[in-house]
Amino acid sequence: MKVLNYSEWKDTALTLHLISQMLGKAKLTRMEPQPQWNHTLLQLTADGFTTGLIPNGENSFTISLMIKEGRVITSGVDGRTSGFSFETGKSISEYYSLFNRMLSDVMCETEICTTPMEMSTRTPFEDDTTPRTYDSSCALDFFRMCTFAHNTLLKFVSTFRGKKILPSFFWGTFDVSTVLFSGKEEPFTGNGVIEKTAFDEQMLEFGFWPGDDMVDEPAFFVLPYPFLSKDLSDAPIKPDKAYYSKEKAEFFVSLKDIISYDDPEQALLDFLQSGYDIVTKEEGWQNLEWLNKPLLITKGSEIVKKNKR
Repeated sequence: MKVLNYSEWKDTALTLHLISQMLGKAKLTRMEPQPQWNHTLLQLTADGFTTGLIPNGENSFTISLMIKEGRVITSGVDGRTSGFSFETGKSISEYYSLFNRMLSDVMCETEICTTPMEMSTRTPFEDDTTPRTYDSSCALDFFRMCTFAHNTLLKFVSTFRGKKILPSFFWGTFDVSTVLFSGKEEPFTGNGVIEKTAFDEQMLEFGFWPGDDMVDEPAFFVLPYPFLSKDLSDAPIKPDKAYYSKEKAEFFVSLKDIISYDDPEQALLDFLQSGYDIVTKEEGWQNLEWLNKPLLITKGSEIVKKNKR
């Protein structure tokens, strides 16, 4: 797995980020609301990212961002399909026109807010006319990083018995993350519309972020809410290259450091588990004995073996 710093693929990253926002916003428009914006998230597939089925009466549809093919494709349940390709030289404005035409082709026109969310740029899609470079090999390297993150995060959270958001692609912040909840209400005291919905319960977010203009290296993080005020720099976070940022009130470890260990998956699992242990103890999460109790369900392969006997 190649570690791709943000500066190496900035134009491609920005293109994917903004187009993934088009997918997410179409889903946001049509889906019934769920807690913490769970109804808007994109899921990983073997080919890239997907909205899953979006309700639209008798012609519900799916939009897929196909990293391997370098295309965005929409399929309606009535059999219609349409799509467009990524190409160097295209602007976000051009992609947005193609996006709307694609939805029109399958009779699934959806009006969305065109201002990017949770990004430094606020230029509406239709006004972003800067030609962008698109590097398909970088896009694939990014997707491989996301796949490693998704699979390891899924392994970590699978046995947690409480409410959770399974590993998903958060198109606003451009990360692959999973969220565990304690069940305790914790209303957000600020004014942000997005934040008020995202932060209304005690929770822990674990994720992978590919970086941005300010932070070049992709990294994994553990983010507690309510946000920590205590300096946990001396907390026993694992592995040894992980650290706590007092400024951001999060635990971090870079992807570069994770893959430097003999067993990268186990190193990442150690990071996630130690972050969970530190925060749940520090924040006094209740009912941990039940939330962490081993499941009675075994792996499907073991069930099959037993049934064959």
